[in-house]
Amino acid sequence: MHSVGKLRLLPLVATIYFCVSGGPFGLEQVMQSGAGMGLLLILLAPIIWGVPAALMTAELASAMPGEGGYYIWVKRAMGPFAGFLCGWWTWVYSWVDVALYPTIFAKYLSTIIVQFGGHSAIDTNPWVKWAVGLVIIVPLTWLNIRGTRLVGDAATGFIVLLLVPFAVLVIFGFSHAIGHPPTGFLPGGQSPSQAFGAGLFIVMWNYLGWDSMSAVAAEVEQPQKNFPRALAIGVPLVTLSYILPAYVGITYIRDLGKWDEGAWTLVGHAVAGPWLAICIAVAGLVGACGLFSATLLASSRIPMVLAQDGYLPKRLTAIHPRYGTPMMAILLSAAVYTALSFQGFKALAALDVVVYSAGLLLELAALLVLRVKAPEMSRPYRIPGGWPVIASVGLLPFLLVLFGIFSQYHDPEDGGPKFLLLSALGLLSGPIVYCFVRGGRSSTQALNSNA
Repeated sequence: MHSVGKLRLLPLVATIYFCVSGGPFGLEQVMQSGAGMGLLLILLAPIIWGVPAALMTAELASAMPGEGGYYIWVKRAMGPFAGFLCGWWTWVYSWVDVALYPTIFAKYLSTIIVQFGGHSAIDTNPWVKWAVGLVIIVPLTWLNIRGTRLVGDAATGFIVLLLVPFAVLVIFGFSHAIGHPPTGFLPGGQSPSQAFGAGLFIVMWNYLGWDSMSAVAAEVEQPQKNFPRALAIGVPLVTLSYILPAYVGITYIRDLGKWDEGAWTLVGHAVAGPWLAICIAVAGLVGACGLFSATLLASSRIPMVLAQDGYLPKRLTAIHPRYGTPMMAILLSAAVYTALSFQGFKALAALDVVVYSAGLLLELAALLVLRVKAPEMSRPYRIPGGWPVIASVGLLPFLLVLFGIFSQYHDPEDGGPKFLLLSALGLLSGPIVYCFVRGGRSSTQALNSNA
């Protein structure tokens, strides 16, 4: 597949950024774990969770820069079944993940209307909310069909519009933050482990997706060089765009109960007045557009490669005759995201992390297996430090996921049996669908061989 134009380094950085982050939006509930604990979580998550995924992606994307990315890595290392599970689980996680972004768009559009003194029906009428979501779904789906380079160029513009208001927030508010540092490490009545667990899945959700753009590696200029470079830029960029606004914000909005959706506009208003609150609300719209567009770009290649291998209908391999993009796979993904729009955030973020983590752990296992099975493989980027570092890259995310599941199970609000049931259903969908489609795949192969 050859889409019109390939991604260069800066657009690749921008699309990776938006596959992971939409700026500080989504971090609000992390700060409910307490000023100190929230900031600690934001700093620890990239080390334990983000950097291992980025290192793994840098090595495997530079070694095997094919369309499908993580799907072909796991298939090469551990066979078709493991490859299918990795691709399927990651696609399923994107169903829920991307469906949240029109919600963010609708929320901040409503905020802007209210800031200007109007009455917004978005928060009270679900049909209006759904229609507002289509405002980004339709044009950004068309942008994806038009080509990978256009998505990358749009992401480059989006990232500037997103981060400038938060840069202004940090510049205007930093002296106040230094003079009035955050107080209170934990919320009242919570132990350190309870506070850590309460914010863990939210902060993990805000740092996942480093591997996503590997699915379009064949549409990137010099992927062997540009993926490691883009990831090396992306990890500190995401971390700084989280920790600096969060540090400033918690010194202005000290009431933890106010740290929910829309909290950043409150911070902007407190720092510089209504004009910055409106700019941040507009940044929320831009961030939602960047998240939707970049994640649709990355996730739509998975149904295409699964269809190429006979697991999904062959029609999903159809390439647009002019733009060279997987038109049917993009349209299917967008349709699923539209149908699942506007669900509850926190519970879905936890489900997202579990299903995504299952695929990520397979990718980390593939990194280890390929180091043993294919030591001669060309690796333009190789994770330094030998086996101690490789073992840490695989082990740290695994331990964090186990702790997160334990904590979520004991969460009185969104945890317990319901969380385990939804997670189990999400994970079991992989083996069930594989058993079903493998039979159809075998029959198709037999017909083709008899022909």
